[in-house]
Amino acid sequence: MKATNFIAAFMLLGLSVMVLSGTWYLPYWADFAPGSAFAPFWVAMIGVVLAVSLFVATLFDDSGEPHSFPDRRGIVRVTALMAGLWLMVLLIPLIGFVTAGILFSLYLLIGIERRPLAPSLLTTAVVTGLVYGVFIAWLGISLPAGPFGI
Repeated sequence: MKATNFIAAFMLLGLSVMVLSGTWYLPYWADFAPGSAFAPFWVAMIGVVLAVSLFVATLFDDSGEPHSFPDRRGIVRVTALMAGLWLMVLLIPLIGFVTAGILFSLYLLIGIERRPLAPSLLTTAVVTGLVYGVFIAWLGISLPAGPFGI
């Protein structure tokens, strides 16, 4: 288990450094919105933090238990999640980004995670509001809209 975690940490760190070095000369901020290097910079920085965290956690891990392969229920859940993601990608041009995101969020929380209805609806509303507020209202990004105009 330790070797696997070290390999994953070093690969994540290497990929993050490659992204940082590959986008170093791109503009971080454009006239009024984030530039080409904004998203890659933050994704790479989060990757560096996660890689270092995994490396440190593995150094201090004294358990010798190997990771176990998921059981049948776990495999079904992972497969359902991947199918939901693909369905969301296919539905975005038809019903719009926001509507597809709402459906995927509810599918994930209620269908896969089996969370209660009220917190799932609240979480979906908050996440959808944040996505809409940041990307559409604040940054003015034109996300695919469906027949409802959202």
